Amino acid sequence: MTRIYFVRHAQPDPSGGYNPDFPLTPTGRRDSQAVAWVLEDKNIAKVYASEYIRTAQTLEYYAMAAHKPINVIKGIHERVSGNWKGLTDSYSQYIVKQWNDHSVKGEGGESFDDVKARVLPVIRSLIERHEGESIAVGIHGMALGVILSAYIDDFSYSDFAEFVDMLPYVLCVDFEDGRYAGSHVELAVRRGYPMNYMMDGVINHE
Repeated sequence: MTRIYFVRHAQPDPSGGYNPDFPLTPTGRRDSQAVAWVLEDKNIAKVYASEYIRTAQTLEYYAMAAHKPINVIKGIHERVSGNWKGLTDSYSQYIVKQWNDHSVKGEGGESFDDVKARVLPVIRSLIERHEGESIAVGIHGMALGVILSAYIDDFSYSDFAEFVDMLPYVLCVDFEDGRYAGSHVELAVRRGYPMNYMMDGVINHE
């Protein structure tokens, strides 16, 4: 069995303007201490994070306390939303539209199928590589939703909506022979985003 602690990043800081690589807010940095407390007794073999700095920052307290490096891996970064103007009236409607039709994407953005194509091979590789171990993976909301929908048959938009405002969020997922074998929530801090930073119908915040 492989156990993955998926760690969705803490509250990001978009105050510097549009940039998909947002750092954490001061609140997000403080909340990351709770991630360290949750993971401290979990016998984590290795720590991974996406290319975006907020996932690594969310794991920094734990990594320092456990004397473990944070290994940045490509392919699990947030979904690129693109310009959804003309597709729906609001971003929330755009998300629902993408859940209902996995081929839908805004101009310059990614569909759910696109995200699945790059994220799942990475996760499968980690599951195989760490058989018999527990690992921590710093990730983003929509990417996590896509992973869960691929492994859990009845995972739906309503399930995703339960953690969309949780920043940080730690979900423990077990995989047996490469298949989903159960999960439970270790940490859920309801923070949401500190400001509305949608620009010209383009938003990338997961």
